[in-house]
Amino acid sequence: MAKTFKLDILACDKYFFSGDCEEVIFPSIDGSRGVMAGHEPMICCLSAGEIQYRCDGEWHRAIVSEGFLEVMPDFVKMFADTVERPEDIDIKRAEAAKARAEERLRQQLSTKQYYHTKAALNRAMARIKAAGKH
Repeated sequence: MAKTFKLDILACDKYFFSGDCEEVIFPSIDGSRGVMAGHEPMICCLSAGEIQYRCDGEWHRAIVSEGFLEVMPDFVKMFADTVERPEDIDIKRAEAAKARAEERLRQQLSTKQYYHTKAALNRAMARIKAAGKH
């Protein structure tokens, strides 16, 4: 039997997943990272994109927005603004959000508005990409 750790995935509005996990792969600001049982403690930023986690030998996927993780040898807590399953994504809505964000980027924005719009664009692109794989 593979070594496991406790994985908790939380969004602002819901508890997405809680259970024993063998491995989790997630997007961070400096590339994709993976965690297995016994990992060194760390805090890491979470980027918008797809996470994958393996429980009982079966891989599961979810789309996350920005957030962070707390990693300890026997647990991982993932906190994100939003978390959703690829099959729950409304592709037309995601494409509309992408178009709105691209249009806003063409306008003169304050620095704060620019970064909020870039974050919205990244979320929309992650959702579209994941829905296309599903």
